[in-house]
Amino acid sequence: MSDLLTYINDYNGEYVELEGKYKSGFEESALYDKSNFDDNDTKRALWVNFDDFIIRCPLISSRTKLDLFSREKSYRNMINKTVILHGRIDINQKGHLSMYRASLKDITLVVIKR
Repeated sequence: MSDLLTYINDYNGEYVELEGKYKSGFEESALYDKSNFDDNDTKRALWVNFDDFIIRCPLISSRTKLDLFSREKSYRNMINKTVILHGRIDINQKGHLSMYRASLKDITLVVIKR
């Protein structure tokens, strides 16, 4: 993820699979490079945009068989955990107040590591 953040413009529009730490909270949905997780440096993170794609393509848990964003909100299980996300880089969307390097959108895979 560190190399991707350094050369983010080269990845615009590309689908990538990244491992990092996920944070979510008030006006925050971000994937951080694991080495910078505790620094809260948003310039070393990607905004994670689940909104558009999951409506068209629900993410179903292989364990519970429930939609990750259903009423049970099982996505909360990945907050502050190491996750693998597969999605598309968009350098034009930089998240809340444009604080992030880019966005990861059109998410097609979420793996919560133990």
